[in-house]
Amino acid sequence: PGPATGCRSLCRMPKNQAKKFDIPGGTSGYLYPSHPKEEQSIALVSAKGNHPDNGWSVNSRCTETIFVLSGSLKVNIDGKIFYLKKDDLIMIFPGQKYQIRGRAKTLDLITPAWDKSQNKIIIE
Repeated sequence: PGPATGCRSLCRMPKNQAKKFDIPGGTSGYLYPSHPKEEQSIALVSAKGNHPDNGWSVNSRCTETIFVLSGSLKVNIDGKIFYLKKDDLIMIFPGQKYQIRGRAKTLDLITPAWDKSQNKIIIE
């Protein structure tokens, strides 16, 4: 959606300002407009399967902080497995290869703001 406009000290973002997205493998959600200075994005995500569908996902620039609102996930970061449930949080840093499996609703904080071009899928 790009940066939020008109925000100075307070900013409200209704869901109708968010951009719906669908990713192969069962991930969908809403990406809200980013911080006015492109410092952060927030996404409400519904995971129902595998991300990525095949291989590994890696960000060259963004850190993804994933907070589990409901459900459970199995997260593989560089070959290390983490099991997450409601109220758990994990951070995935730039350069780390990751896979996410499971069914959950999450709130994802992305810093700096999400830029699809910095994310790659690696098939090994």
